[in-house]
Amino acid sequence: MLKSMTGYGRGAYEDKDFSFAIEIKTVNHRYNEVAIRLPRFLNPLEDKIRKTILAKINRGRVDVFIVASYTAGDNCQVKVDKNLAKAYNNALQDIAAASGVKEETLNDGARLLYLAKCPDVISAKEGFFDVEVLWPQVETAMNEALDHLLAMRETEGTNISGDIAKRAQLIAEKLAAIEERAPLVTTDYQTRLNERIEELLKGTGQVVDQERVIQEVAIFADRVNITEEIVRLKSHLKQFGEMLQSTKPIGRKMDFLVQEFNREANTIASKSNDLTITGLTVEIKGEIEKIREQIQNIE
Repeated sequence: MLKSMTGYGRGAYEDKDFSFAIEIKTVNHRYNEVAIRLPRFLNPLEDKIRKTILAKINRGRVDVFIVASYTAGDNCQVKVDKNLAKAYNNALQDIAAASGVKEETLNDGARLLYLAKCPDVISAKEGFFDVEVLWPQVETAMNEALDHLLAMRETEGTNISGDIAKRAQLIAEKLAAIEERAPLVTTDYQTRLNERIEELLKGTGQVVDQERVIQEVAIFADRVNITEEIVRLKSHLKQFGEMLQSTKPIGRKMDFLVQEFNREANTIASKSNDLTITGLTVEIKGEIEKIREQIQNIE
């Protein structure tokens, strides 16, 4: 079963001390790229989070958004830089003196509020605790989000697979029409060549040199022979059908094979020298392009 690279999943965990919510969004990408946004105190778990995701997602751009809070224990410390506060206070007194404001007129409450707002005088720092003890809860929410994400990717992959299979069948039908038409191209050419030569020799008393005509037709037949291209395209279609049943990441291989579809179709169009075959080839290339667009989102 094919999987799409587009999906979304959400998971959460909550108890009296810890709450954790994760959202994972994936879109198509040539490789596997993971971007994680998480609270600073969970940074030690980032590698485990990344490995858990990569174990289940093989290809695509993965954006991970994590919101968490931990309320157990004394996990926050507020520190005052006393020396810096004194420096700001001295600077405030210098400003007062320079502007002619008397020291006693400075309001103590306003001064304290000003000093508290000065940069880096007061700083809040998270206390240390062993974040590894939170991993089981984090992993629970992670797996919930990934399960939802993968279910969505599988559903989307099934829909894409159905559409691709229909278009591959259309290509096979048009290729069968080309194969049926191909032998008539040489016959039609021989008929037209005879008619043209007879028209040119009319009234001259000369007759058509059939041996020369046969030689000319043989050269033409060799030039417009598309049997090899038809056989290769049939083989590619068969292989493509097998890929549609694969349970493994197959997007890159499918992309390469569709390029081969296009190569054979272009060769058939350039060699056929027949309007009917050219028209059918144009239709085939239209279906190939639609398939190519679809498989850009296959994992």
